[in-house]
Amino acid sequence: MKKVVWILLILLQSFNLFAVDLANNSFVDFVRFVSNSTNKNFIIDENVDKGISIILPHHFNNKDAYRVLVSILRKHNMYLQKIGSVYYIKKDKKIKHFYSYKMVFLLPDKVIPIIKKYYPSVPLSKSKKTIIFQSFSDDAIQIKKLLSLLDSPTKSKKIRISLISYKKSDLYKYGLTLNTSISNGSNNIEYKNFLDNLLSVSSIAVNYNNFNIAAYFTDLKTKELIDFKFSPVLSLYDNKSTSFSITQNIPYLDGTSSINGANDIKQNTYKYNDVGSVINIDHVSITDDSVYFHINMKYEVILDKTATPTTSKRSISNYLKIKDGQSLLISGLTSSEISKLHREIPLLSSLPWIGKAFQWDSNEKKNETFAIIISCIDTSNEFALRGVTPAISRGEKGLTQ
Repeated sequence: MKKVVWILLILLQSFNLFAVDLANNSFVDFVRFVSNSTNKNFIIDENVDKGISIILPHHFNNKDAYRVLVSILRKHNMYLQKIGSVYYIKKDKKIKHFYSYKMVFLLPDKVIPIIKKYYPSVPLSKSKKTIIFQSFSDDAIQIKKLLSLLDSPTKSKKIRISLISYKKSDLYKYGLTLNTSISNGSNNIEYKNFLDNLLSVSSIAVNYNNFNIAAYFTDLKTKELIDFKFSPVLSLYDNKSTSFSITQNIPYLDGTSSINGANDIKQNTYKYNDVGSVINIDHVSITDDSVYFHINMKYEVILDKTATPTTSKRSISNYLKIKDGQSLLISGLTSSEISKLHREIPLLSSLPWIGKAFQWDSNEKKNETFAIIISCIDTSNEFALRGVTPAISRGEKGLTQ
């Protein structure tokens, strides 16, 4: 049947006017027809797309056939290269086209600088979450592969950081009351070991299961043996820094000046400092079941309410690794603080000459021990997110005495 079509087309050439519909013929067939029409020799390169559909319902002469071929080649990123009496049809890799890629997880502003680093000559622009660029076809393939690699969800973990204070003497007495006999199971034995670690005089790091830690804290908090200073939940992202702070802007007496005049007036000047808790986390590396990070934590409290208050600072800096569902206990952080107390009897302390007799200052020494518990939360478990065990949430007895 195809032979009949080509015979009819060749017969129409003699009139230089014909109507052609090549919808059911391949690109190769059309090139063969143009070759017969123009008496030119063509060779098609192996990289050329030969699956192009061609429909030419218009009347045109022999010269039009060649112009149509050239137009098709230009449209589909191809060109003719004449070598002697032969025309080579090749794919042109030197033509730049516009391409687009729609981001899903990241914003274009985060990705464009990275693409420019590897392809500095490629112009890039954005429209909402779509990146638009102009490049060669080969570069476009590589750029899209790089964009696909970059545009992936960032790994993340949730951790809870708890700072608790307690008196060693009280914990020691409570530990003596625990029944650690085998008949009561292993719960109280593990609990006793936990209390022993809290009482340690040296700073140690011990791993515990999150469920056990939650049960221990619930029991100690109920008996008013520990005091939570703070316990925030932080989200950590791979290769990102995270910070958390709870501070108060406290005024400090900076100086006193006198203004001489009809009346001698004293004027105080103050400066302000932030006092409280600050947590900085960096160098975060997240795997499927663990998180590695460096933590720098500072905890500062005011010891007195004078015009020039004294503060006490505690800090820790360490690189840690915690697995999912595990807690890391850092204990052995002791503090001996001396607080200045000022007391006075209202009205009487304001009397001229004798008012100082109704005022007095004293120092109060306070010994406290601190521990830090860092838990890697299993986000797939609702009890872990709430910081309780299933037994406690159902009102069951998790520890025996």
